[in-house]
Amino acid sequence: MMTQQTIPVTDVNEAAVLLQEGKVVVYPTETFFAVGCLATDVRAVDAVYRIKRRPSGMPLPVIIGSAGQLGLVTAVSSPLVTRLAELFWPGPLSVLVTASDRIPAILTGETGRVAVRVTPHPAAAALCTACGGALVSTSANISGRQAVTAASGLDPELVGQVAAVVDMPPAPAGGKPSTLVEVAGPAHVRIVRPGVVTEDALQTAGISVVV
Repeated sequence: MMTQQTIPVTDVNEAAVLLQEGKVVVYPTETFFAVGCLATDVRAVDAVYRIKRRPSGMPLPVIIGSAGQLGLVTAVSSPLVTRLAELFWPGPLSVLVTASDRIPAILTGETGRVAVRVTPHPAAAALCTACGGALVSTSANISGRQAVTAASGLDPELVGQVAAVVDMPPAPAGGKPSTLVEVAGPAHVRIVRPGVVTEDALQTAGISVVV
């Protein structure tokens, strides 16, 4: 793949314009730097897969800037998802929801479901708000290589394929990924991927966890 000119960006609105134009950018999250695009742009989503060399059957997670943007990702109303949002968002809890028709099938791995969370990182959340959409949020590394917490540590091979690197504080803190859950009943969830939010934390908050 040919490389393009990558620009450093320290203005959220400037980065939002690039995303609205269908570009792929790197930006900070609470854990690691992420590479992403507007989740509704199928060509940009495909570019993320190519840039990361990620198998197309593997779904990509998305972030939103507030719970009010959830309708951009799913058209299905769930009282339990609303409750999880009230308890844990913004924060490191991703929830599998039924993807709306606006979300490309490739992003869901042809499953019809997408993992979404409200990011607590101020720059990432502001980026979602400024561009008016959910963002693909997968670690900014070639598949199989290490995720990074500093812009200086980004793989030049990946950087050469994106339109911009958004380097705004605070720096990603690293650590565990978000916990991924799916709705398993009217008042129950199942942990699909363990992470920062523990089963005990869910139970303490009144959310029943099943195997």
